[in-house]
Amino acid sequence: MHSETEEFSDVRFNQRAVIEFLTAEKVPPIEIHRQMQAVYGDQCADVSTVRRCETRFKDGHLGQADLSDKHEGRISKTTAALVEGY
Repeated sequence: MHSETEEFSDVRFNQRAVIEFLTAEKVPPIEIHRQMQAVYGDQCADVSTVRRCETRFKDGHLGQADLSDKHEGRISKTTAALVEGY
């Protein structure tokens, strides 16, 4: 059973993965945010967070971006293989 904090962290992790993927697809941040709001509702990251993540992913290496939540201490890296697997 997940605690509320773990579930929130999982949602944030998933949202960062969505932002990374849609950034690779060249979807503008405002559209990424709109699509995420439809799915995550009240738990959706705000548009400024989407823009910050999008910039970070564009400046880094897509598929190798660190999706970890620095505040939660979670360390995980996505790989191109993960994205290609879907």
